[in-house]
Amino acid sequence: MKLCEMCKSEATLQSSHAIPDTVFRRILRENSGKLIVVPGGGSDPVHYSSDTWDTEQLCKDCEALLNINYESYSIRLLRGKVGAVTKHESGVTFENIETRKLASFFISIFWRAANSTHESYSKVYIPDPWNDQIRVLLSENRAIPRNLVTVKIFRLCDRTKKGGFTQENLKSMLVSPFPRRYRQGCYSFCFILEGFFIEVFIPGLRAKPRRARGVLSNRSRFIMAPFLNIFDVPELKECLVEGYRKYIEGSVTFQS
Repeated sequence: MKLCEMCKSEATLQSSHAIPDTVFRRILRENSGKLIVVPGGGSDPVHYSSDTWDTEQLCKDCEALLNINYESYSIRLLRGKVGAVTKHESGVTFENIETRKLASFFISIFWRAANSTHESYSKVYIPDPWNDQIRVLLSENRAIPRNLVTVKIFRLCDRTKKGGFTQENLKSMLVSPFPRRYRQGCYSFCFILEGFFIEVFIPGLRAKPRRARGVLSNRSRFIMAPFLNIFDVPELKECLVEGYRKYIEGSVTFQS
């Protein structure tokens, strides 16, 4: 038996997904069993794949814990099945929701990716003691202080006037998480989920930047996710243009 990354007990490990399996299953179902994968922040080519980025990581109980506490609720929220959702010219507003649960869900993806051995998560890293602090807080279903980890959410869009990505295209896109480096030793890690662009900052943002639009709170019942033009994300722009060209030409490669 191996050690579960969360409870640190010897157990039979499950086929674990950092980005939830339900996301992969929806995309595979809607795209004839193929994913379009965009390698974020690197030079690897855009490609089709059937790989769901799973590894043996957590025991059955810890898988259930993360699913019950964070994943099930948050996926339903992002798909518009929880709370009240309003789309307007600036973005998408969610009301009557549990923002702490949503923030912890994104942090759990970040933590699982950092502790995964899958190559798609190779650019994600959490140094100690933060790695262990996050593990304990998630396992105990406690609020994660925003000065430790801050989460910012955007709704992706494509402002190309003709022939760009539709909203359904964006919902079916997956990006290998990639890092950004800021001043004063602050880093962020970015990924795409259900058509949203998520940026996780560690250590967390200071008090004033935490008041910006799109930053998740642990206490609010409301969040506004501003629109973000996908071609305004520099790490994605070049490979998206090249990948879209290959997609139109039918020359995107397939990887099992």
